[in-house]
Amino acid sequence: MLTWKTENDEAVGIGGFVPRLTAESSFNVISRKLTRGLAGAALCILAVTGCSSPQDSDSKDKDSSADGGGDKDGAKPGVENIDPDDVIVKQDVKVPGSSEDKVTVGIHSLEVRGKTQTLTMVITPHFKSAADDDAISVYDAWGEERFFPQLIDADNLKVYSPISDTYEEWTSDSVFTKTTNNQPMTAWAVFKAPENDIDSVDIRVQESWPKFTDVPVTES
Repeated sequence: MLTWKTENDEAVGIGGFVPRLTAESSFNVISRKLTRGLAGAALCILAVTGCSSPQDSDSKDKDSSADGGGDKDGAKPGVENIDPDDVIVKQDVKVPGSSEDKVTVGIHSLEVRGKTQTLTMVITPHFKSAADDDAISVYDAWGEERFFPQLIDADNLKVYSPISDTYEEWTSDSVFTKTTNNQPMTAWAVFKAPENDIDSVDIRVQESWPKFTDVPVTES
């Protein structure tokens, strides 16, 4: 027969009798319940946090730092550096419609990158009709005509004009690209990449001026 101990350590039959718990037995029951509760709470916390450890956190931090350091190819943001004195070829020409104003036009580079090629030029106006601190635009230097250079591949009978999107050419703005008199400014134009394997092209920047010949095409 099952027995139960009373507060006086007397063994009594359990049948038909509801035992009275001692203070010690009550404490043991409460301790077991608290232990189970704390263990359950710990499991919940681990489930929410994904059982992460300090090593996992360090690994994530390193990954985040690596992601912020550049793109997938390892390239980093930068600023284009154009030296106005570093040109491939240049010429001094008269401004169309003027007998005294001149402009120095230089080719800085013609660089292919992916599906496009970019022409970068250095333009320095020398206007006797203007003061040294007067603003002069590409439009002024071009004899009040738009900036629209063309690349000529004579061997393959092809002419490349600036890419056009919704009636806007991919070029420097003729009116808002400005400098002061006798100071250089840069202008650019973007074209479709060459369709043939070529090393150089001729460049006509203005109908009234001689074209540049055999300008090298470089890969970026």
